Amino acid sequence: MFKKPVTWIVLLLICMLTYVFWPAADTLTAKKGSNKPTLVETQTVKKQFLKDEITALGTTQANESILLTAQSTDRVKSVHFDDSDNVKKGQLIIALEHAQEQAEVKELEIKFAEQQRQLQRLLDINKTSAPAESAIDSQKSLMETTQAQLSVAKIRLSEKFVYAPFAGKLGLRQISQGQLLTSNTEITTLDDLSQIKVEFELPEKFLNRVSFGQSVSAKNIAYPLEFNGKITSIASRLDKATRSFKVRAIFPNKQLKLRAGMLLQLIVETKSVEVLTVPETAIIPINAEHYVYQVIDNKVHRVQVVTGRRKPGLVEIVSGLVEGDIVVSQGVIKVREGSMITTPEMMAADTAAAKE
Repeated sequence: MFKKPVTWIVLLLICMLTYVFWPAADTLTAKKGSNKPTLVETQTVKKQFLKDEITALGTTQANESILLTAQSTDRVKSVHFDDSDNVKKGQLIIALEHAQEQAEVKELEIKFAEQQRQLQRLLDINKTSAPAESAIDSQKSLMETTQAQLSVAKIRLSEKFVYAPFAGKLGLRQISQGQLLTSNTEITTLDDLSQIKVEFELPEKFLNRVSFGQSVSAKNIAYPLEFNGKITSIASRLDKATRSFKVRAIFPNKQLKLRAGMLLQLIVETKSVEVLTVPETAIIPINAEHYVYQVIDNKVHRVQVVTGRRKPGLVEIVSGLVEGDIVVSQGVIKVREGSMITTPEMMAADTAAAKE
């Protein structure tokens, strides 16, 4: 009758002993496992030449760009261009109705010619007599007035024609023949795309690293190729709010691949500089700070570093390490401060030594 209570008591004792000694066994196992070196890859801190490149974004502008409009109000008599035409300087774009202005010019030209003949007759009659001299002066005054009127009439006539002020590429036509144009009516656009201007801003820390004639390369999502230009202007003032300054570069555009309004990714190329570098994978960013795991006697130590220039796969170390230091380049997430490490090279050496 007492067997059943005894059985329960034994089971209870087993559970209590298991609860007490199981964590201790786990801790012992963990301690044994923690002594095993972690497999990582390492790299030696060394000096390399890095191009000192400054990156920026800029928007393209035509070398020259205008919106073509008429100078006077009238109906379009004739259109002399099509969409996207390439035009020369002085080429006729449109003509407005100009019959009245042309007639005024013709009338004044005839009047002026008649006054010239009248003056010549007066000169032939008597060049020395007082009455003739007075008449001559009066005739000259009339001619001057007519000549001024003729000049004004010719200006009014010229305003009935729109010419290309420079060579370039026209945009889309916005008017039709017979349409009434005012001085605010857009006819089309004209862009000189023989070379492209790009303005971009740089932080003031780069002010002593850019200069006139410096090379600039650019890329755009529309083309796989790279465009090359040069810096032609640097602003004399900095923006007080952003502490940045404007730079202008010119890009030759003989094939007309670049258009106004395109976004370019720019790289300002400066001289190559020899700096300390580590692999990009060795850097551990924590908030605004950067760390690496330095290897000393096969044990890792977390070291804070200051980084500088970057290029694909490499990061400049400004301070925190010296040439010849060894850092963990692959496997940084597997180690902690004080962890023992090994590398494939070390394991291969151990295996070769064991075989001897």
